[in-house]
Amino acid sequence: MEKSAEWLKIVAKDHKKWIKLVKDLGEYSFAEDIVQEAYIVLYKYTNEESIVKNGKVSQGYMFYTLRSVLFQFHNAKKKFKRQDIDDKDFFNKIPNINNLDVEEGYNNFCLLLDKKVDTFNWYDKKLWKLYSQTDMSIRKIASETNISWVSIFNSLKNIKNDLREDLKEDYEDWKNRDFERLK
Repeated sequence: MEKSAEWLKIVAKDHKKWIKLVKDLGEYSFAEDIVQEAYIVLYKYTNEESIVKNGKVSQGYMFYTLRSVLFQFHNAKKKFKRQDIDDKDFFNKIPNINNLDVEEGYNNFCLLLDKKVDTFNWYDKKLWKLYSQTDMSIRKIASETNISWVSIFNSLKNIKNDLREDLKEDYEDWKNRDFERLK
């Protein structure tokens, strides 16, 4: 069942009054936008009975809605810091893309590692992902899974040895910056 918005026409009859109210709250530049956002909020989150009583719009309800939307607007504005185009410190913080080939090579090596891990049996795969992709220690994994820490240690040691053996050449290629040789 689709929601009717006919009652919003009654609210919008006082559109200029709502804009003046937002301006009185201190927002001049975006007063029209705030009122439009308030209409959307009213449509989404309220019903006719809450705001229109006996054909009249509840001034208090509308005030609180407009004030709430205005506060949300100001909070969203605070999250973004404007940067001056002449600010040299800002441009020094932008990451240098001169090492893009190194990043791409590292990504390719990680993809090779993931392909190799996908060939493991389910136990080794789960154990490796738990150990490598979380901050859990061997002891923590042992306590969470009720598996002996010695068993986990030995399994991880075997997994690392397999990865070392299978990816040795690719790792050397990455270290020597021969990124195109990564298989």
